[in-house]
Amino acid sequence: MFDNLSALEIIKLLMPLLIIQLALMIFSMYRLFKDKAKYLPKWAWFLIILLGEIIGSLAFLIFGREKD
Repeated sequence: MFDNLSALEIIKLLMPLLIIQLALMIFSMYRLFKDKAKYLPKWAWFLIILLGEIIGSLAFLIFGREKD
């Protein structure tokens, strides 16, 4: 799939995905420290967000936050 592309072109192609992932991770961390967590302690959600990349962040935002 990437056979004809140079390394710089691959980086340019993947950069929007990396920026979205980083922004989602930062937003999830912010919400983790502001909101109450449910099902797991905050330190466990922190690790899930940090190691789970996009899936971990989405899992926290969908299932892990306790809404007021």
